[in-house]
Amino acid sequence: MVENPLAFNFSKTRTICDAFDDTWTLLQVLSSDLTQAPQALATQTILAKRIIEMADQGLRGIPELRDDALAFLQHSPPSASRAGSVGETPQPAATGSHSMAGKGHSREGAPSNSILWPLFIRV
Repeated sequence: MVENPLAFNFSKTRTICDAFDDTWTLLQVLSSDLTQAPQALATQTILAKRIIEMADQGLRGIPELRDDALAFLQHSPPSASRAGSVGETPQPAATGSHSMAGKGHSREGAPSNSILWPLFIRV
């Protein structure tokens, strides 16, 4: 079987989805304004694209992907003019290790990760 370099295997796909769910759930638990309309869609898009990008570059663990996405979002939040827009994503910013481990978030009530599926399709 020929491996497709434009697709992720199941394990990596599951990790990406779990990292996205953990990141979004943490923002919701923290009552972040970024999880509220009209910024929620733009925030989810930024997080999803960043998590996919970093997984593609070799970052493997869910906590590492989540922490990187949160650090990226902190440096590149969605602007009010882009709220709800899915066509633009800020350029990557320098990020450091901003661990959120142990902050008491759970996967209960985690949103569907269906927003990620269109981003897995690369043209």
